Amino acid sequence: MKIAIYSPYLDTFGGGEKYMMTIAELLIGESLEVDILLDNHLKSLGAGYLKNELSKRFALNLDRVNFIKAPVGKGSTFFIRSFFLLNYDILFYLTDGSIFYPTSKRNILHIQSPLIGQPAKSMWGKLKLKGWDLIIYNSNFTKKHSEKNWPNKSEVIYPPVDVDKIKPLEKKKYILSVGRFFGYLRSKKQEILIKVFRELYETGQLKDWKLFLAGAASSGDEPYLDELKKMSQGLPVSFYPNIEYADLVKLYGQSSLYWHAAGFGDSDPTKMEHFGISIVEAMAGGCVPIVTKKGGQVEIIQKGCGFLWETLSDLKKFSLQAMLDADLRLKVSRAAIKRAKRFSKDMFIEKILKLTNV
Repeated sequence: MKIAIYSPYLDTFGGGEKYMMTIAELLIGESLEVDILLDNHLKSLGAGYLKNELSKRFALNLDRVNFIKAPVGKGSTFFIRSFFLLNYDILFYLTDGSIFYPTSKRNILHIQSPLIGQPAKSMWGKLKLKGWDLIIYNSNFTKKHSEKNWPNKSEVIYPPVDVDKIKPLEKKKYILSVGRFFGYLRSKKQEILIKVFRELYETGQLKDWKLFLAGAASSGDEPYLDELKKMSQGLPVSFYPNIEYADLVKLYGQSSLYWHAAGFGDSDPTKMEHFGISIVEAMAGGCVPIVTKKGGQVEIIQKGCGFLWETLSDLKKFSLQAMLDADLRLKVSRAAIKRAKRFSKDMFIEKILKLTNV
């Protein structure tokens, strides 16, 4: 069986890219041939560079996965692309809202964020959409806000989280937040977390507590990162842009609390956390999650395994409760570890293998 995977934003190294590359690692392990399709932009970055970066950042073994130039994406023509895709038994495509007519034997679309717009207003657009056999959503939240305009047969498969690789270590008075330092979107709201941390710190109630902010950052994000550093002057706040996975796992294990503010103040579902891989990773490490009550996070946090907040007053209140009560921290930490297993890589593998009939 021959598999093709196309993710046009492979070089952003985000959650959707980890999702697709985990599928690649899984299927190559089943002795299938897997090709990662590179459009003109991705090809210009270099197949070797992409393979190495994806393997390193996501701790995946992609050695036997092929990264090949393909007639897909911007500039590709219908006939050449269609003829090329006939070579594959299954095509997985991570869409950004755009679609093309697929010609592989089985065609699976992955939607990882709410797509509000309608992709198929014209007859040709409707035909293109009809060519996809299945849509995989990464959460019920994403499905809810997309399926009206993407009415294909669908299934929710939560992203794979390596919960078995993340273990609680000796806990320290660390608050951790993980999310890309998006200079343009500012969707992870790190500035809000610094503001709240300062307010708590200046009350004198955060003795010995530290805030760690980690996540991917490109050259275009540097002005925002500099702004955050200026905001945190005089505070015990540390930044870890482009942190190595092994170092991040250590931080998960050592940190006591996990903060997340994505979606705060937003009514647009596209600006909310569509699932929340880093939240599950933190829970696996025994962190007490204190996250916004929006988006896919609501599907992760259940009663007793964390806190969902709607206002900054809630964030402060829940944080102080956990900081000042060691027994409560331990109780919620244990529940969080147990809950994280619901989103394990093994669960993901089981569902993908069933889906592909391998």
